[in-house]
Amino acid sequence: MLLWGAFAALLASVVAEPGCNNCTNESTDPYVLVPAPWTLKGTIYSTFLLPGLGVPLDLTLPNKTFPPLERQYPNSTAGTYVGEIGIIQLVRYTESPVGPYDEMFIVPGFYDYQRGGKTERNLRISRIYVSQKYSVWNARSTWNQPKHLARFNWTSNADGGESVKVYPFDTTGDTTESGPSEKPWFQMTFSPLLPENLVDIELPGLLSLKTGDLNPKIPFSSALYGLLGINATLTQPPLPTHKDAFGALVNGGPVWKDVVPGEYSNKTILGTMNMDQTGGDGEETGVNAVGDEFFQNFWPGVLPRTTSVEANSIQRSGTLPAPYQSFHGISGIQPVFGLQRHMYDTKS
Repeated sequence: MLLWGAFAALLASVVAEPGCNNCTNESTDPYVLVPAPWTLKGTIYSTFLLPGLGVPLDLTLPNKTFPPLERQYPNSTAGTYVGEIGIIQLVRYTESPVGPYDEMFIVPGFYDYQRGGKTERNLRISRIYVSQKYSVWNARSTWNQPKHLARFNWTSNADGGESVKVYPFDTTGDTTESGPSEKPWFQMTFSPLLPENLVDIELPGLLSLKTGDLNPKIPFSSALYGLLGINATLTQPPLPTHKDAFGALVNGGPVWKDVVPGEYSNKTILGTMNMDQTGGDGEETGVNAVGDEFFQNFWPGVLPRTTSVEANSIQRSGTLPAPYQSFHGISGIQPVFGLQRHMYDTKS
């Protein structure tokens, strides 16, 4: 643990230059490439996809696995899906080299692909939305992450949980992706296992009892993946370039790219995630304007409520860029299954 702390402190000393001064979608600041590693702070909510519970047993994925743009290009969806384990994750970054932004992504599971004449197997982010164009441009350029814009509406709940609705710019049928959808493409509510102030009694002059947060906190480290035999490296195929309203849909070249992550938190809390999509985009017809299927719990096989956790004060890190044959090792985002995390000095 001491070794991890020293490593994290060393990485924390490397701070990327800001990629923009006015980091909004309305800004006229030019796009500037901010090289990895990045330092970010925020909160993450995640839930597992497991065999038969989000990972289809017949290995048949829905159309909505990939964005409307990328699924038109075989190179951007290349590989053979083999499932095993996946994740749906939401992030609220309060600090980053390109300012604050929200994020939602899907890792449907593992893919087999060819590298150097051998078949390799890694996880992949297949679809990812963020609320800010500078994140889109940089992530597509550096990590081959297929980011597109979306509007995120967050609500804080009385039990200490959070709700969010995500309105993508690429699901309306407008190929320039100039504005958000009218109905949410995704929505969820995270609830802690024990609500805040479970006991809240106040009698003036007699008694005042407030329990605060009773949820037990446990440590978490990405080293756990290795102990469980899970290779958490993300491998991303090349992306297309597209002329959108914000000029953000660029590509990172013809090579595949790896993300080798790491993170640690000593304050992890159990909870649940409700992904009921009532009122969502495509509910009435079964599909939306770009052919994304509607599922009551967003993803085929997912239960109405799934196990989640909250991890506070998390540190995140990733390896620095290094060439590997036709791939480039890069630092990036670590999907941690079933976690909500309040992060600081985060590396990705």
